[in-house]
Amino acid sequence: MYEFIDVEIEGGLKAGKTDTFDEVKKIINEKASEGWELVQILPVLNEKWSSAQLVKYTIVFKVNK
Repeated sequence: MYEFIDVEIEGGLKAGKTDTFDEVKKIINEKASEGWELVQILPVLNEKWSSAQLVKYTIVFKVNK
């Protein structure tokens, strides 16, 4: 079984903020303590703009039940 969690981008690295990725790390640690295994972190881009911009991360977890 897989679980997908979306984390919206806040601030951004250009602004000098890493709050979003700190939240990603927090979620990974929480899910790991529940027995979930991290599969992948997918950066999701907004492809409607002329230059693709990161809008969120999708974190993929797997658990064997």
